[in-house]
Amino acid sequence: MVRTVPCLFCIILVLWIDGVIHAEGTADSARTDSRQKDFPVLSILPTTFFSRFVGDSIRLDISLPAGYDVDTTKAYRILYLTDGHWRRNSHETIHGMSGDEKIPAVIIVGIGYPDGYDCNAIRVRDLVMQPGNFLSCIKNEVIPFVEKKFCADSAHRTLWGSPFGGHFLIYAFTEHVNAGRLFTNYICASAVLNPQFDHVDLLVNEQALWETSRELPVNLYMTVGELEDRSLQKSFTAIAGAIDDHGYEGLRFIYEVIPKKDHMTVAVPSLLRGLVLFLNE
Repeated sequence: MVRTVPCLFCIILVLWIDGVIHAEGTADSARTDSRQKDFPVLSILPTTFFSRFVGDSIRLDISLPAGYDVDTTKAYRILYLTDGHWRRNSHETIHGMSGDEKIPAVIIVGIGYPDGYDCNAIRVRDLVMQPGNFLSCIKNEVIPFVEKKFCADSAHRTLWGSPFGGHFLIYAFTEHVNAGRLFTNYICASAVLNPQFDHVDLLVNEQALWETSRELPVNLYMTVGELEDRSLQKSFTAIAGAIDDHGYEGLRFIYEVIPKKDHMTVAVPSLLRGLVLFLNE
């Protein structure tokens, strides 16, 4: 089981990712530079459906890698993003990483809600209070729809979440066996362990996972920002410590505190770093 990232690799990766984030924040979305010809940022394809598991409408924001229309015989790795309504700006960055050969080409699926919804309230229900229903929605509705419609490699699915999405991601990780081993890679930042309302006890879930299966051949990357508040630091220490102490056979577990990042700035570098770590395997 891997616990830390090599220091030199971290330094190089942080410098590169910080450059990417800066570029993402300042780039003109209407740019027509030559690089865009090599990896055209396809429009996000929105699909809305009513989920019988969560009892509400779900919106999927799907974007395809460059060359997809030409080579539809290839099976592409697939990235599922929680809070997809807030991750739309990341699609171009991630596809750009593929264009720069930092990661393989991927299909990106943001899982969120229709425009006009109170996402702050609804995500609490789905990501924290009733994560089992949301995971069932992903397993039985989202994944079958996406992977029937597009050329996706079902053996290489990645799930991302932060911070309530981080709670959901750790929940999904602890349900890996029960849910049917849906994902190969789990990536999260700022996982909320003890929110101030009814929620699943992730430490109890993790213990149940350990009692169910000592072997867990998946990848898990967890982060917290150095400048985040004390409650998130404690959550990170508690759940990362529990997983690390159990030492699952086959688990590649990397967890770290990201220097100089707070709650608003830690998510994107954590996502990008996790993709580089895991998608190149």
